[in-house]
Amino acid sequence: MRPPELPSTPIGLTPVDRSHRAVLGNLGQLYRYDLAEAYRHLPNADGTYNNRRLDRFLAGADPDTRAWLITVAGGLGGFVMAGRADQIASINDFFVVRPLRRTGVGRVAAGRVIAEWPGRWRIAFQAYNPGAQLFWQRVATDAVGPHWHRSEAPSVPGAPADICLSFDTSPTTG
Repeated sequence: MRPPELPSTPIGLTPVDRSHRAVLGNLGQLYRYDLAEAYRHLPNADGTYNNRRLDRFLAGADPDTRAWLITVAGGLGGFVMAGRADQIASINDFFVVRPLRRTGVGRVAAGRVIAEWPGRWRIAFQAYNPGAQLFWQRVATDAVGPHWHRSEAPSVPGAPADICLSFDTSPTTG
């Protein structure tokens, strides 16, 4: 007999502040562990993984980055980190805990973050991951219909290739 399904609603986004430092750090370890196989990263000698972008955010070193905890039915479901550079927003880090994957939680959370920052968006993900490709294409379609573009994105040397989706959620005038 399978365990009961987890509730997948209501879905919320809680802006991260310094009081969430430990929670975001712990979720960041799960996120980096998920990526370790593709990037062939081993843990540090203390059993942890590095996450420089998360470290920079927690140190307040990147004022153009925001983070949210994803909550589901009052529990913790993951996190999102987004930033802006040159007037283009991007989701830099996105993590949903395994029991809530493929439940729609991530799609709703990503859509809400995109809605918070109308304008030009670019979202990169690993080409080796067909699930991520389908997920982000659905998110882009939810945001702008078929009006998104796919391209290859430069990746870090030695890392898997990236794919990039670009779209604009700016209000139209007319």
